[in-house]
Amino acid sequence: MPYLAVLAGAVLCYAALGAVLRILPQLESDHAAVGLLVGAPALAAVFTRPGGGRLADGLGPGRVMLAGAAFMAAGIAPALAASGFEPLLISRLLVGAGEGAMMSAAVLWLLRLAGPERRGRALGHIGLANYGGLTAGPLLASALGLARVPVLIAAAVLPLAGALVTTRAKRPPPEATRTRGDHETGIARAAILPGIGLMLVNVGYVALLAFGVTVSGSGLAIPVFATGVIVARTAFAGVPDRFGARRTVAASTTTAAVGLAIVALAPTTALALAGTLVLAVGQGLAVPALGLLVIGRVPAARHGAAAGLFFSFFDAGVGAGGPFVGWIARLTSPSGALLVAAGAVAGAGLVTGISRRW
Repeated sequence: MPYLAVLAGAVLCYAALGAVLRILPQLESDHAAVGLLVGAPALAAVFTRPGGGRLADGLGPGRVMLAGAAFMAAGIAPALAASGFEPLLISRLLVGAGEGAMMSAAVLWLLRLAGPERRGRALGHIGLANYGGLTAGPLLASALGLARVPVLIAAAVLPLAGALVTTRAKRPPPEATRTRGDHETGIARAAILPGIGLMLVNVGYVALLAFGVTVSGSGLAIPVFATGVIVARTAFAGVPDRFGARRTVAASTTTAAVGLAIVALAPTTALALAGTLVLAVGQGLAVPALGLLVIGRVPAARHGAAAGLFFSFFDAGVGAGGPFVGWIARLTSPSGALLVAAGAVAGAGLVTGISRRW
């Protein structure tokens, strides 16, 4: 089935990111350095995701997704060639640049295959690929003994396998149109406030990635979070389409903030993992609901550009949020960083009221 082939290809790409993510804490002991390395791919993707979406609108998503996956694989080379913080940082930036184009193309592909009445579901499903990779990647890294070189080799092979899988998917024809300045202005106007909400939501996301294992005391924190998001987006995939994007954003951001606070303050590992699941449900619904606010305001022929611009705010939240939560953790503690991130996530709910007036 073409839809599943596109999802599977994206899962393999994100598994590469997840595998390297698992070994970052043992490669760097400084909290701020770990935060920067976690957020580095997103810093690069901020610039490539909008352009990738525009290219996918004109050339079709298949070519752009293949090129992005190949660039992800090539980006592992600096980390394989030398150890240390600088080569690893360069590698994370290069991989993030490829991921930005890959993801923009994948989400456009899913939107075209899903059709107008299932757009919220499709926007949620691209997240399934992300969190599926976050589940499989760390488990693969553990199976490889958390050894640096084997994990990095796997991270280079996985995107190439993802590209191979997508060659079996039906490629929708390009829907190129003349792009006037007012089209670009309309896309930016539609994306900016939901994008700010997405950025705030992902401060919580990156805080959990950076310090969830440390605070909870369990290596299961990230897989539990990723699995929870997958379950939420599978079981409740139609919620934004059915009940409306704004209502879903308000409920989901509150849920996610509460979950983060539980993780930060939990006295036991079991309770911290329970809070991680609460966070996962909120995160799982907030992102597609915010995206639906954007997609519903632009013509179908510009969905790639709109999705690329919107999801670049995801990268801004992760890229800026990583160093930010690392700095907060250095000043206070990892638990303090999670509490500050919970406040940022709660603030994302304000987008529902502001965007209505906007």
